[in-house]
This record gives sequence, structure tokens and C-alpha cells, in this order.
Amino acid sequence: MTLEEKVNYVTGGVLSNNQESINGIERLSIPDFVIAHGPFGMKMRRRNKNGGITLDAGTYFPVSIAMAATWDTDKVKQITSVIGKEMNAVGAMSNAGPAMNIIRDPRTGRSFEYFTEDPFLNGQIAAAYTKGIQSEKIAAILKHYIVNNQELNRHKVDVQVSERALREIYFPGFETAIKDADAKVIMGAYNKVNGVHSCENDFTLNQVLRKEWGFSGFVLSDWSGTQSTVASANNGLDVEMPRPRWYGDKLLKAVKDNKVSEDVLNTMVENVLRVVFWSGAFDQGPMYDKNIVRSKSHLEMARTASSDAMVLLKNENNTLPFNLNNIKNIAVIGPNGNYGGHFNNGKYDIGLFQGGGSARIASKQGSIITPFLGIKNNVGKDVKVSYEPGCYAESGYGLIPTKYLSVDSQEGIESSYYNNVAFKGAPFKKEVTKKLAYNWGRGLEIPEAGTAKNNDKYKFSVAFKSTLKVPATRGYSFEVRNESGNAKIFIDGKLIVENKKGSRIDWNNTGKIKLEKGKEYKLEVKYASVGGHISNLRIGWDYENIQYLEKAKIAAKNADAVVLTVGLSAKVGETEAGDRRTLALPEAQQNLINEISKINKNLAVVLVAGSAVTMNSWLDNVPAILDVWYPGEQGGNAISDVVFGKVNPSGKLPITFPKSYSQYPANFYSYDSKIEYKEDIYVGYRYFDKYKKEVLFPFGHGLSYTDFKYSKLKVSTKKNITNVCVKIENIGNSDGADVIQLYVRDLKSSVDRPIKELKAFKKVHLKKGEKKTIEFKLTERAFAFWDSVSKDWKLESGEFEILIGKSSRDIILKKIINVKQ
Repeated sequence: MTLEEKVNYVTGGVLSNNQESINGIERLSIPDFVIAHGPFGMKMRRRNKNGGITLDAGTYFPVSIAMAATWDTDKVKQITSVIGKEMNAVGAMSNAGPAMNIIRDPRTGRSFEYFTEDPFLNGQIAAAYTKGIQSEKIAAILKHYIVNNQELNRHKVDVQVSERALREIYFPGFETAIKDADAKVIMGAYNKVNGVHSCENDFTLNQVLRKEWGFSGFVLSDWSGTQSTVASANNGLDVEMPRPRWYGDKLLKAVKDNKVSEDVLNTMVENVLRVVFWSGAFDQGPMYDKNIVRSKSHLEMARTASSDAMVLLKNENNTLPFNLNNIKNIAVIGPNGNYGGHFNNGKYDIGLFQGGGSARIASKQGSIITPFLGIKNNVGKDVKVSYEPGCYAESGYGLIPTKYLSVDSQEGIESSYYNNVAFKGAPFKKEVTKKLAYNWGRGLEIPEAGTAKNNDKYKFSVAFKSTLKVPATRGYSFEVRNESGNAKIFIDGKLIVENKKGSRIDWNNTGKIKLEKGKEYKLEVKYASVGGHISNLRIGWDYENIQYLEKAKIAAKNADAVVLTVGLSAKVGETEAGDRRTLALPEAQQNLINEISKINKNLAVVLVAGSAVTMNSWLDNVPAILDVWYPGEQGGNAISDVVFGKVNPSGKLPITFPKSYSQYPANFYSYDSKIEYKEDIYVGYRYFDKYKKEVLFPFGHGLSYTDFKYSKLKVSTKKNITNVCVKIENIGNSDGADVIQLYVRDLKSSVDRPIKELKAFKKVHLKKGEKKTIEFKLTERAFAFWDSVSKDWKLESGEFEILIGKSSRDIILKKIINVKQ
């Protein structure tokens, strides 16, 4: 290879059909190394015949946190081997996943893309994921290395974290996937770690990843995550993605100037080639067989994966499963039950059942089995199934219908555009329109303004005016939604609501005012862009929730059973580059739950969300809650399987559900360019245990339709291996599965240690009346902590407690043992 070829090889690119790849070298018959996206399903970008971008969508499996909720490594391997087959079928050679950052803060917008708050569970699920997908010669790309735990300011935030926290909480998942599953690729994160960018961090990339863990694959940057040339190349970044910014010509010059040695460049190239050879790309090239994608067996796998991941949070009086013999009329109620005018202005968007961002799988509407469709298609012809949304989805607000708006007797709203952010001078464009939702992208692409497409420096403002006549006398709530810039709503000159933060954690804001029927009000809306950011605006209110709720009440009254589908979506903070502002459901959904629960007591709440949700205002009013996460394209069928008892739920929570976000320290989230992890090793249940805080539902929690008994805990040690045996018996009335969770507690230590730490688990399937004895083997690492003095793992002799439980707060059996160095 020439010097130029070597440099080009480690500078990522986009192929002519827009597939993202490491571009090969035709002269040397080195193939392209094509990268697909999709932690929970195949997704490929390609350029279509019209010059636009098409996303090929494979089978949409339950999202990553749902995979972890199965607590079933065999199931995860099966899922990801199928994803690998589908990636092979469209010519891919690697997968930009799994995403496996610790869910330190449950508001993180990508929680649905991650696995868990616990380092041990993280490692086991990540290793299973890696083994499954790499069994099809699709390289796993573990991301985002390291401590990418919030999305706001992710490109610049400097995470101040102790080495002990890195070693005990944030590193172990990556370490396990590399050592136990031979993961081939690492993706560096955007953020800094202790003052140094992740993609040029000698400590994390060279010292830990390669020298300590023996990683032999290659490291690539997150897309546009490279921040330097010399430091990145010398400190372990092999490939810049997705196009030359700091590598390419800059790297070539750095090598010629001896700032980066050619030996370093050779190592970078060798690291990549090693993985490409492993993938078989040199031997057979890409395989194309679209008959494999979304095959019948793959859809069946998606259905069982979804039901296995569902967590039965609450089930008073055995409300679930519903007995179809006693049901003639079922009402599916709630904004997450089906598509319609209550969501995304009536347009189809997969975001109702999936988070947003690079993980998004662009499944077609005909592929998605919604909860309503799943129940309707599975209960039989003799059972009537109806659907009512009950309220708006997303934030609980919808566009103001233009029938209430007029400009000089013309229905609609007047818009005036300005070439500045101060609404000064004469507008360059003025029109009356019925449009109240806008997406201007990164630049105002209006020919009259003389603006170029995607001109990041361009700033503009737009003012809307109309006469508003309301349909009833009441208190009205108004919403402005904008991801950046400054948006305001005025009524009769009074500021009602403003959203000026310009970040996706403050993507909307609301305000209230009482208005009277018959009066005319002057409605004004102003939006000013900030330039260089996505500019969009939606002008909404809450009035239609009244009609939605009344129809839902009638449906609930006439039903023998109610499936109440509520939750979040990609439109309310569960997305890449954005975080949630609250853990609560939108107010309209909370009100819906409480109102419907008064009417029909044979009710189950089906929660569709990618992370924790607080429930203080409605938990006590409902008898049953089933958390289905974002359940994949077969989610509706799987929901039907569980609520009617065809499948016994066996999922367990991979994260803690707090009672309130106020239980976390005030500094747990940062709007600034720096954040200090003052909680150190106390993340997730470790934090709630240490500070003796009550939780809504604990880590590891999950109910069943049957009962399990644990007994006969035995512990023995031989040759530094601790053997733990426990007997489990299904003493209930149906077949089912439970997860035995093994925690370890150090009863006396020279350093502060968690109350308990998960160190082993096993999902066990048992027929009614069946018994099994399960054995765990614990190495010395299970009892050790990271010693900040010796800079190594340290095991102190003494008493430890072996805890066997059904969750972190439901410990059934205990045994104290003596452990020696």
C-alpha cells in the first residue's frame, strides 16, 4: 500500500450508493467494509434512483433495554444472530452496535438503546449480543466508549469520573464483551473523559483497551467525533468516521512531518485489515439475498423476544391474564394503542413504538402490529375490540385546528419571514396558511431569501398572527415545540408561553390561560432561529383531549376489559441527541389513566417506553401494569399473548424505577460543558441501597402468573472458585420462568462498598410442579474491588454474604461465607 492508500484506508467514507463504510482499495483487491446501523434490527442507508436516501429496514426486534429485560443470554444470542443474517443479506459486514452505556440517569434519551444500570448484567448481555451477531461474521461495534451517559452537550461535555467508578461501573461491560466474546470493533464517544476527548484518550484506548484487555480489533470514532489529527492517531483511534475532517490530507501531512510515525499508521491499517479478513470479505464478498430479510421465522422470533422481555410490574387480584371466556367486548384505550390523528398530526411515524436517532428502524406502517391490531387479530371473531386514543400522544398537545383561526375572514394564520432574528424591517415573505407545524432544517430554504441549502450561518425569524375564537369557556393550555431557537405565544399581547433553551431536553414548553367562548382573541406566535441548528416549530393546544377522553369513557363503560396503552415516543425525549425533562407521563395521559380507572376496574395498563416512568399520581388506581418497552414490530401480537395468558411474563427490570426524579442528587445532570460524577460507584440500585431510598420498582423486579420457591442454598469454595447451588421449584398453577439473581455483599471492608452487587443470574424455565437445582461459579473478581492505591483489583479476606433474590430488594436466601485471598 502506498502512503496515500494507507491514509485513505483509515479515513471513513460513503460509497456511491451512500452506504457508510471503510472504503477498500480496488488496485489491491481490498474490499469495502460496509457498516450497517441497528442495535435492534438491520438498517442500511442507500441512495435510491431519484437521488434520495432510502433506509432498508430489517426485522424490528424489541429495543436493547428490552433485550436486557429478558435476562436471557441465549435469547439475546438468537435475536442478534438473526440480525446478523439480515445484515449479511444486504451486503453489510459490521453493525454499529450494541450501544451499551450504563443508564446512569434514566432521563437519558438513548436509554432505550442501552441495556442496564448494572455493570455485570451489562457485560453478560453485551457478550451474548456480540456472540450472536459475530456468529454470522458481522462485526459488533461496541459503543460509546466511554461514559456517554447523557445526550445534552454530548459533543463537548467533560465527564469527571474516578478511576474506581470507571473500573467498577463503566468499563466492565466493554471488558466482558471483549474478553468473553472477542468483540471486533470499538466506537469512541463524543464526550471528554477527565479532560481528554474519548477518541484521543491514551488511558482508555491504549492503556486499558489494548494493553490490559488485549483488544485486537480496531477503534473508530463516533460520527464526526474526532477532534484532532496527531493526538487521535497516536493515542489509539484507528479510523475516523464518516468522512475526512481530521484524517485524510491532515493525517497524510502529519505522517510526512513525522508527527505521526508510519509505524503507527501501519498499526492502524493492520488493526482494520485484521477484522476485514475475519469477516470473510476477502473470501466471498457481500451476500445479497433479500428473501432472508423479515422472513416468517424472523417475525416469529421478534414476537417471542417481545413477550419474553415484558415485565409484569403489578398484578393485584390476579387481574392478568384476562379470561377470554368472560369477555365479549374489549376496549383498547390510550395514545400508544394505535396510529391516528392523535399522534404526529395524523401522519405515520414509527416513533410511536420506537425511540429516535441513528438506531431508528424505518419500518413501514403495514409491518407494525400495534397493540390494538395485535389484540383484535388474536381474540377471535366473537369478541368485539374497539379503540379510542383517549388523549393526544407525544406531550398531550395537538395542532390548533385552523377552523378556530382566521385572518380577515380567511381561515388560517398569517406568517411573515424576516432575514434577521429581531423581526426588523419588511418581511421578505408573507402569506396566509393553514400550516401550524414547520421543519426548516438547518437553514431557511426559501428562494426569496436568497439562502443556500444547509447554510449553517443563516439566521431568520418568523411571526405568526391570527384571530382566535375558542369553542368553549375553559382554561386552555398552549404549547410551543422547538428543538432550538426561541419561540413565544402571545394572546392579546400577553406572553403565555416561551421556550428559549434551545436544547432537546427543553424541546417544548406550555402555558395556561382562561378564554371565553364567543370572544375574539389576538393570537401571535414568534420564532427566532439561532443558526447552525435544526429549526422547527409546532403550535399546539390541549382542547381536543376533552373529546378524546369522553369517547374513551364510553368505550370503557361498555367494555368487559380495558387494555390502557400509555407511554412515550421518539417525540417526547426518547431520542438520540435529546434527553427527557421528566420521568412522568404527560399530564393528559395521567388524567386519562385516572379517569378510565374510575369507570372500569378490569383494567391493565400497558406501558410503552424505553426507560423508567414515575407513577405517583395513578399507581394506586390501577390493578395491573405491564411494561412492554418499545416492543418491536410484532409487539401487538406479543402483548396479546401476555395479557390473555398464552405467554407467562418472565421479564425483569434491568433498571430501577424511582418514585421521583427528585430522589437523585441535584447535580446528577448537567446543562454545562462539565459534569462531575460525585456519586462515584453508587449508580442505580447501589445508590438507592446506600442512601436507604424507597423505590417504585426495584432493579430485577418482575412478576409472573405462577409462583416460585427457592430453597437449599449451598456454598463451597475450591481452588479460588466459589460454587453456589440453589433449588428452585414452580409451585404455582402454570408453566413459567424466573430469574435467580445472585448478589454479593462484603460485610467488612477497608473501603466503602455497595450494600450488594449482582454477580450472577440465571433464567430458569419450569413446568408446573417442576424442580431444578441451579449452580453458579464465582471467581475472585466477584468479591474484589478496585484499589485506588495499588491501581489493581483487590480481594480482602473476610466474611461475605451470598444473597439469592427475585430482585435487588426481594432477597429470599442468605448465607455468610469466609473468603480468603
